[in-house]
Amino acid sequence: MKALAFGEVLWDIAGDSETLGGAPLNVLGHIARLGGICSIISAVGDDDLGDRTISAAEQLGVDHSFLTRSEYPTGVASVVLEGGIPSYSFIDPCAWDDIKLSDEDFSKLQAEHYDVFIFGTLSSRHETSRNTLFRLLETIDADEFFFDVNLRLQFYSDELIRKLLDFTTILKMNEDELPRVAAAVGLPVNDFLCRVQNLFPVRKILLTKGKSGSVCYEGDSIFKAPAENIKAVDTVGAGDSLSAAFLWFLRNGASVEESLQKAAMLADYVVSRRGAIPEYDEEIRAKLSKL
Repeated sequence: MKALAFGEVLWDIAGDSETLGGAPLNVLGHIARLGGICSIISAVGDDDLGDRTISAAEQLGVDHSFLTRSEYPTGVASVVLEGGIPSYSFIDPCAWDDIKLSDEDFSKLQAEHYDVFIFGTLSSRHETSRNTLFRLLETIDADEFFFDVNLRLQFYSDELIRKLLDFTTILKMNEDELPRVAAAVGLPVNDFLCRVQNLFPVRKILLTKGKSGSVCYEGDSIFKAPAENIKAVDTVGAGDSLSAAFLWFLRNGASVEESLQKAAMLADYVVSRRGAIPEYDEEIRAKLSKL
């Protein structure tokens, strides 16, 4: 599987802890850990965190050929956990607001074929990165366009959501984001789940519901995967691991139902560990291979 992602690369700061994050890189980190070939398009500052980001991407097995340097500082998100649920505040502007590619970079990217192109709303909060994303969406050759909504604070608009949906084949969001996305296209929640696939190129909707598990809507079919009753240690990145595993198994020939079950299993594992991309132990690797 060959995956390309565009968007925020940042460091989550919680107390004295610094952890590399950002949904696009988190998803790629898990896909790479599962065996995929991954590339990130983003920007970091000419600073220590930028250097550490590049080193960490290498360790994760994520290609950083399109991770550029910016005059702005590397992105930082201050994370506060309340009851295991994270809330965020961001540096604004920062490097990932300044994602720019040369014509040569665009040519290289457009010459490749990808299984999936991954993107979201957060990295489109400023014009420079937003323009780069839409140029990519109009020209990238990919089988799936995976829109991880990832609504944060005020950094999105109804118009942006609608424009991104025009390119989306797989839509992923959580249950809190669902009503806001539905409102953006002028539909009640229940109608949205039924009709969005007629209004946009969306073929699958991946919905995460915390302790209630996850659901995938495909046409008239609904697939469900419950969450295990485990103690949550750190929920940061759990949804990203679910996205990664769902895409990995789906693109490697598994059914939607099986892909969702495996994705939920990995998300449960991540919730029970510290960090968005914890090392996989032998038990989770065995479970994923047997299911």
